[in-house]
Amino acid sequence: MNFLQRTPFFRLLLALLSGIIVFRYFQLSNLTIIIATVAALLMLLFSYFLKNLTLQFRFRWMFGSAIFILLFNLGYVLCLFSDTNSTFYPLNEQKTFRVTVSSATMEKPKSYRCEVQLNKVLDQNKWKIANGNAIVYFEKNDSAKKLLIGDELMLRTKFKEPPGAENPGGFNYAAYLKQNNISATAYLNATDWYKTPTIPAFSIKREANIFRSKLLAIYEQYGIKDYEYAVLAALTVGYTDELSPDLRASYSASGAMHILSVSGLHVGIVYVVIAFLLGFLKKNRMQLVLRATLIVLFLWSYAFVTGLSPSVLRSALMFSFVAIGTSLERKSQIYNTVFMSAFFMLLTEPNYIYNIGFQLSYAAVLSIIIFQKPFAALLPVRNKALKWGRDLLSVSIAAQIGTLPFTLYYFQQFPNYFLLTNLVAIPLSTLVIYLAIGLLATSFLPTISTIVAMLLKWSLVALNFSIVQIHHLPLSVSTFTLNFAQVLAMVGAITFISLYFYTKKASPLLIGLTCILLLSLLSLQTTYNTLHSEKIIVYADSKYLHVNFIDKNRNYIYSTNNAEAWKIASQYWKTNKIELPDTTIKSTLFRNNYANFLDKRIALATEQMWKSQTNSSPLEVDLLIIGNKTKPKAKYLFENIHPKTVVVDKSISPWYTENIRKACAEKSITFYSIAEKGAYVYEITH
Repeated sequence: MNFLQRTPFFRLLLALLSGIIVFRYFQLSNLTIIIATVAALLMLLFSYFLKNLTLQFRFRWMFGSAIFILLFNLGYVLCLFSDTNSTFYPLNEQKTFRVTVSSATMEKPKSYRCEVQLNKVLDQNKWKIANGNAIVYFEKNDSAKKLLIGDELMLRTKFKEPPGAENPGGFNYAAYLKQNNISATAYLNATDWYKTPTIPAFSIKREANIFRSKLLAIYEQYGIKDYEYAVLAALTVGYTDELSPDLRASYSASGAMHILSVSGLHVGIVYVVIAFLLGFLKKNRMQLVLRATLIVLFLWSYAFVTGLSPSVLRSALMFSFVAIGTSLERKSQIYNTVFMSAFFMLLTEPNYIYNIGFQLSYAAVLSIIIFQKPFAALLPVRNKALKWGRDLLSVSIAAQIGTLPFTLYYFQQFPNYFLLTNLVAIPLSTLVIYLAIGLLATSFLPTISTIVAMLLKWSLVALNFSIVQIHHLPLSVSTFTLNFAQVLAMVGAITFISLYFYTKKASPLLIGLTCILLLSLLSLQTTYNTLHSEKIIVYADSKYLHVNFIDKNRNYIYSTNNAEAWKIASQYWKTNKIELPDTTIKSTLFRNNYANFLDKRIALATEQMWKSQTNSSPLEVDLLIIGNKTKPKAKYLFENIHPKTVVVDKSISPWYTENIRKACAEKSITFYSIAEKGAYVYEITH
């Protein structure tokens, strides 16, 4: 029996995934979907009524094709419904809205953040049905802090569409939110909203978050605070609000960030503990069924405690299938179990496929299944302690292989000491989880719980100390960048070369090596493009002015705030293999607000530029940049300077931008507004 026959859910998942991905890049008409569905149903009927064995064999492909088409259409239609339900109405209109809180409140530096579902909008003194999900930021006060899932709110605000990628290589926030079914954002002052007296309907997520808050209160009760509390809350119940940026940076750079995201590791630990404690229930079929039932109940109770996050849900679902398969005295086909959990997760929410956690989770699980045993077999040992260490190392290496393309694509860094990190972090984090469970179980016994809390705190101190020390080791992080095409090539190389070692056939090896060649060619193409690139970029920033001069791979930047410039542009520089900028020549880039770069003349407008005088001969420039909140009068400005193109940055007010637009139109000057179109990129051609 081959792989496809042993893993039917792989084929089902592939069909469903195809429909989901096609929806993102292509638009199919309703008629096409209907015709394809009808054709698939007719093929199923034909296969069912076909009695002749010879004809059954000849047309055996028909049944599988029909199922593929139906699941493809299902994936496409699910995305269509999800997209329709998340489309926000109305946008950019100051109105009164009734909304329901749909996520736990998260504390930000200057506000409280939560997600809301739009219910109704007051239009011409009538309540009308409205649609969509949004992120709302509340001015900090006690009322906002106490909001719970299910609370109904009355808002007076204007919902806006979130910004897309305004700068080259920038993060597309709008696309990210859209993949999470969110289409709008709003900020509310304390006077812009109030909670209605409506009694919330029962919500399991609401109850889960209330229960989670009670567990967090127990941690605080025993004096666990600061960094220890932040890590404990994240590690055990998925509460990450207290994690500081420097702590996140340490865990990320050392390769331990995965332990702070409640997922398969944590659910696996719970599964192992409960399975061990219930190990005596396996004498007969009835006991096995009871054991599986209790394991599943414990798994979903843990998922409930952690707030029912998607990462925990998929892990709980997968281990539930494993438990059920064991109770039926069937050896669970692990590949089929993994694909089955992914299939059902995508049925409930097709956009999970674009979730970073979803991708990393399944990449890690599949990679561990494929590579862990072969790596462990390379180092045969008999000592139990050495065997445990070897297995831990082999799991770490296996997980890194599968997740490597995704971590490089999303985070542009590789933790060089990940093996050392996992040797320390996984045992300590496992101990922390055990002690946390012990603390919660003994919280009604003062003496015992105090001892457990003390041990728990020491374990957390040791964990944080170890991670920070590893982070500060020399060369702890290597920086890499991949574009989407390179990610696909790397995934293909890993997949097909792995397949070669299992099948020993030449064709997978040939495809894998071709993927490696393609990866190299794509990297060379990026380098080639950079070496033939000459451009000027004015970045989008609402506070500061950043002008980037790129001459092949040489890089110069003029900025009124260097830190912000690096934050905005560094991703673009890394992705395109451009040298980091030389900031030492900032003062020489613009002399008297004028620069000459590759024979292109650029001027910066200032408040005092030609305010009280008129030049006999206007200055001819290729590019005039109006930014840094300056507002020179257009009358004097254009009498003394004749630009081919005028660029107005985001710091300039809308009314002044409009004045400049009109002045440019009168003089037939090309006008560009960064606030409307994003960063200005001027490609220099010779």
